[in-house]
Amino acid sequence: MVIQSPSQISNILRKRDFISLRQALKNWSPSAVVRALRGLSTEDQMVVLRILPRDLAAKVFELLELSTQEHLLKAMGKEELAGLLNNMAPDDRTLLLEELPAIMTKQLLAQLTPQERAVAVSLLGYPEGSIGRLMTPDYIAVREQWTLQYTLDFIRKHGQDSETLTLVYVIDERGILIDDIHIRSLLLAPPDHTMADLMDHQFVALRATDDQETPIGVFEREHRTALPVTDTAGILIGIVTIDDVLRVAEAAATEDIQKIG
Repeated sequence: MVIQSPSQISNILRKRDFISLRQALKNWSPSAVVRALRGLSTEDQMVVLRILPRDLAAKVFELLELSTQEHLLKAMGKEELAGLLNNMAPDDRTLLLEELPAIMTKQLLAQLTPQERAVAVSLLGYPEGSIGRLMTPDYIAVREQWTLQYTLDFIRKHGQDSETLTLVYVIDERGILIDDIHIRSLLLAPPDHTMADLMDHQFVALRATDDQETPIGVFEREHRTALPVTDTAGILIGIVTIDDVLRVAEAAATEDIQKIG
């Protein structure tokens, strides 16, 4: 089945052919599904999100406008709400939570698993406009004494949970960031070498309390797609991506233009 317009989706929903619709949409990109949802009622949007694979539904929800997200959240039952929130990227979930009324944020936090709730509360604890509000805790951290073979096996096992795999971060026994290694270096070096053999202790990191506009110049200078984020003690607590930073810069530029207007 080939779907080309929201009206076709509406027709399929009226026929209650949910299996065919799921098969047709499951390979769509999240942005394509979002474009299709814009022409549907809230009720139909809810049905589409329910029939999508859970991971795809979460990615679609992340891209929706805040007003649409609010309408859908109010219409969801507790079980599906919990499933959606727990599968959202931590940084996108934080952006949603901080924009909602406080009472609604409290109710949504209650739907998260203990692990995800701890992540959300941690991110929300940083000052508004800080890097801590943008960072994600999904990254790969390894130890300097690990062999490259062991490290690559670790990445294969846990890499699906990482926001990016361009860089691997090296931490000590206290969790302090001591280096970052490009994945290319791991792939080209002998597998019996250790991470210490590749380290030069030259790296750039952001502080969680830094202003969100601070890293724009750093990304340009370092030619990075992601940068590590540490607390005041140097402990690695997350990463921030260039996409998140550019989104903030674009929003700030739009606000400045509106003020001039």
